[in-house]
Amino acid sequence: MEENKKRRAKSGLRGVARFCALQTLYRSEFCNGSVASVLGESEKCTEAFLTESISVSDMDKDFFKRLLDESTKNLSETDQIIAKNLSKSWSMDRLDPVTKCILRLGITELMCFKETPSNVIFNEYIEIAKAFFDTPEVSFINGLLNKAADFIRKKQ
Repeated sequence: MEENKKRRAKSGLRGVARFCALQTLYRSEFCNGSVASVLGESEKCTEAFLTESISVSDMDKDFFKRLLDESTKNLSETDQIIAKNLSKSWSMDRLDPVTKCILRLGITELMCFKETPSNVIFNEYIEIAKAFFDTPEVSFINGLLNKAADFIRKKQ
């Protein structure tokens, strides 16, 4: 029972970290800046990561930092995986910036956080996607993450 509480609490803290990582990647993409520069700004202005219900203090900061570090380090490989799993009529340029950032983070987790089960990663990023999109986009993200997971997790 106590272990389940700890697991749920950790998941919640990581969920906030994932959401803040998405905000960081999006801001770096939108401003054509580096993740490091966005993080530098956010240290001066923590409101950048606040919403009515989410606070920076509510996240797993180590997980947040590792997720962003791995995402930045593996960006080229991640984008190749996304491009490879898009249908022939799609290209990376056609992807909405938020969709692209969600996919990059989800694929980074599939590649670099082997201790996290694939279904947990899917669920987390689907919930984040639901905050931004309607069903067709959420289904698109789910489908692409599933296809990428088949390739990534079988390869490992």
